[in-house]
Amino acid sequence: MSAFLGKIHYWLYNKIQLQEKLISDVTMFAKSKGNKIEIDAIIDNSTRKYGQPVTGELENQIDHSNIHGWLQGKINSVEFRLAYVITEILKRNLLKKEDIATVFKENAVLVVRESGINTNNPKELFNLIFDNILEGMPCDRVNEIIVDTDNFISWKTSICLHKDYWDEASGDIENYYDLRSAWINGFLSESKSSFVYERTKDAVSTIKRV
Repeated sequence: MSAFLGKIHYWLYNKIQLQEKLISDVTMFAKSKGNKIEIDAIIDNSTRKYGQPVTGELENQIDHSNIHGWLQGKINSVEFRLAYVITEILKRNLLKKEDIATVFKENAVLVVRESGINTNNPKELFNLIFDNILEGMPCDRVNEIIVDTDNFISWKTSICLHKDYWDEASGDIENYYDLRSAWINGFLSESKSSFVYERTKDAVSTIKRV
């Protein structure tokens, strides 16, 4: 059955799995602080509202008669649950945003260590980052590169694919982007590159040499 699946489907599924891991990492860290009952309730509510996490090998899970629709459904589920879980944790003061940012950074560090990433080229770093960060379906193409040099790459996000999920959770989309910035900078730091990431309010992002 896997003959119907291409590399792009596995690539996208792996990105979904990474976001599932972020949810797991954040909730496990919150539980370690003595919030197990409240965190379990938040997780239960998130899965009741938005569906269960998908696990296992892609070819054994996917609906082969509706590959695109199945993947979009799993993106919706994990995006909704990430927004809901983090919003509820912050609203109930179970963790500070700085704590969650540290979890995101450590997740990125582990990704780099497991992948053996080692490059000092900004375009390659950009591609590697979005090989891991979930940014909709491949056909969405939301990131438009503006400048690409040996020392600097910048891109503009034409549409935010995440805001609707955070609005549904009564959350603040800026919390998502702050946490994503922590993840990206953790990725850059562990990749031993001499670059940092910045995002401005006009939806322009940069990776620049320091």
